[in-house]
Amino acid sequence: MAQLLKTEFEGRLGPLLRLSLWTSVLSVVTFGFYRFWMKTRLRQHFWAAVRPDRTPLEYVGKGIEKFTGFLIALVILALLIGVLALVLVYASYAMFSEEYEAYLIAALIAVPLVYFASYRAKRYVYARTRWRGIRFALEPAAGRYALYAVGQWLLTLVTLGLLWPRMTFKLEKFRTDRTFFGDQRLHQGGKWAGLLKSFLPALACLWLILGMTAYAATLKTDEAVDGSGLPAADALTLAKLIGIIAFMTLPLFFFYARYRIVALRYLANHKTAGQIGLISNLSFPRVLGITIGGYILTNIFTLLASLATGAILSLLLVVVYPGLSDLGFSAMGALNEGRLNDVDGAVPSPEMATGFALFLYLATLLFFGVFRQCFVLFPTWRHYASTLSITGGEHLVGIRQRDRDEAGGAEGMAEAFDLGAAI
Repeated sequence: MAQLLKTEFEGRLGPLLRLSLWTSVLSVVTFGFYRFWMKTRLRQHFWAAVRPDRTPLEYVGKGIEKFTGFLIALVILALLIGVLALVLVYASYAMFSEEYEAYLIAALIAVPLVYFASYRAKRYVYARTRWRGIRFALEPAAGRYALYAVGQWLLTLVTLGLLWPRMTFKLEKFRTDRTFFGDQRLHQGGKWAGLLKSFLPALACLWLILGMTAYAATLKTDEAVDGSGLPAADALTLAKLIGIIAFMTLPLFFFYARYRIVALRYLANHKTAGQIGLISNLSFPRVLGITIGGYILTNIFTLLASLATGAILSLLLVVVYPGLSDLGFSAMGALNEGRLNDVDGAVPSPEMATGFALFLYLATLLFFGVFRQCFVLFPTWRHYASTLSITGGEHLVGIRQRDRDEAGGAEGMAEAFDLGAAI
């Protein structure tokens, strides 16, 4: 019988909260310079919490690698996009006397660049991840992956979304079949049709929205009868269509979120590395509950922390400008709203007012990021890890170490495009 290895999650909320808050503060006061080291420390924390067979994962990436990779990518992208933009704008004016076509073409060109950047980022993360001392790796194929993704997107668009599950499966298979654990290559099994059933409800909602949108576009806009620019009957119909379209976006997001979890579970259950496999028991209701409850808590704690910060800033303002004493805890709010003209005595200058308002805004973003790490990302990782098992554990002893992959450039281009979550 194949040996089954359970995965445990040993992370705790308190240390994560302290780490997230401290590294986020450093990132803000260094104007984003420290964010590369912040991501490194957060990854080390999360990776160490995931323990298949009670052995933690290791992340050995370095902040300086991310920073230098980002600088290099920024220079390359600036040159590439700058030259490309000049050529496209010139061509558009020469051929169409407008620049809109250039913007459209530039947006289309950005699609493969995004996939190129995401593949390189994954390659770097895999190259810096170890388990039981064995390195992971992803073959260098970012250019081919970008072109392959564009082809899958074209097929998906031509079929009005019907082949979206095929794109999901094919892109995951492209990456998985080029992934190694030590000297053992991984393989993505299964078929894309296995994802189709779970995608059909979302597809039905999408087609219904597209159909109603197309019908709304056919309504006549002449014969202004009621001052709206539409005949009275058409105006009423259009209003109903807009309401239905807005309402249908809710089930669309719900069914697509369910599809994402079902697809992730299906793909995990069909991954193998020789005679080693995975078993995933991801629960969509559980993930949905974590997400909804997590974001509710995130917003509540962000609001409370922002109010507390505003109160502290108000006290500082009162100390520096005694004329604001009558405003008390409302001094910061009055400053942000520009209601200091009627206050007797000295008041903050416009530049100082702008500085205080900017600080409060950045602090609010900081708090949101920290609490999102704690209340959304942390329990999601815990659920993912605790529902994952490894089969064929007895075959792990036959896997040998592989040479270190430098993965030059780190995640520089992905950072430049601001892809991915905080870790």
